[in-house]
Amino acid sequence: MKQARTRRGTETRDRILTTAAELIHERGVAATSIDDILAASGTGKSQFYLYFESKDELVRDVLGHNLDMILSTQEALLEKLSTWKGIKTWLDALADTHKRQGLVGGCRIGALAAEMAERDEDLRTALAEAFSRWESFLAAGLETMRDRGALLAGADPRALAETTMASIQGGYLLSTTKKDIRPMRNALAAAYSHLRSFQAHPTGTRS
Repeated sequence: MKQARTRRGTETRDRILTTAAELIHERGVAATSIDDILAASGTGKSQFYLYFESKDELVRDVLGHNLDMILSTQEALLEKLSTWKGIKTWLDALADTHKRQGLVGGCRIGALAAEMAERDEDLRTALAEAFSRWESFLAAGLETMRDRGALLAGADPRALAETTMASIQGGYLLSTTKKDIRPMRNALAAAYSHLRSFQAHPTGTRS
C-alpha cells in the first residue's frame, strides 16, 4: 500500500480500505468491484490508484486490516491463553460473537482463504502467515503452561494451536452455512477437550 502524505489522504485511504473490507466480507472478492468500493466510499478512481496499484493489492491490504481488527478486538482474551479458564473463555467468546453478529460472513480471514487461496499465490502466503500469527497467541500460552508443568512435557503447543484453529474455522463454516451456532459450539468444545487431554495433572488443581 502506498502511504498517504497528509491527514486527509490518510483518511481517504482508510475509508477506501475499510469500505472494501466490509463489502468483501458481505459479498466476497469476486462480487465486489472497484466501482462498488468507490461508490460506497464516496471516492474516485484517481484517489483509489493514488493509494492502491490494483484490486489485488487492495485485497491483500484488506487481509491485513482484517487480521489487525481480529487481534485488536480479541486482545484482552489473547493475553490470557496461558490458563485453561482463559482458553475456554476465548473459545466461548468466538462463538458468542458469531451468534451476536447473526451467523453472517463467518471468519474474515477464513472467508478470504476459502475464496482466494488457490487463485492468488501471494495472497495464499499472506493468509497462511495471518493464520500462523493468530495461532501464535494460543501456542505461546500453551508453551507457558507446559513450562510451569500444567501441560504434558511432550505436548507440541504449535501443533495444538494449529489443530484448534482448524476447529475454529470449521465451526465458523458450518454455523454460517447452517445458520445455527451449535456446530461451532460443538467444534470448539471438542477442540477444548482435545487440549485438556494434554493436561499434566488431570486430577490436580486446574488453573
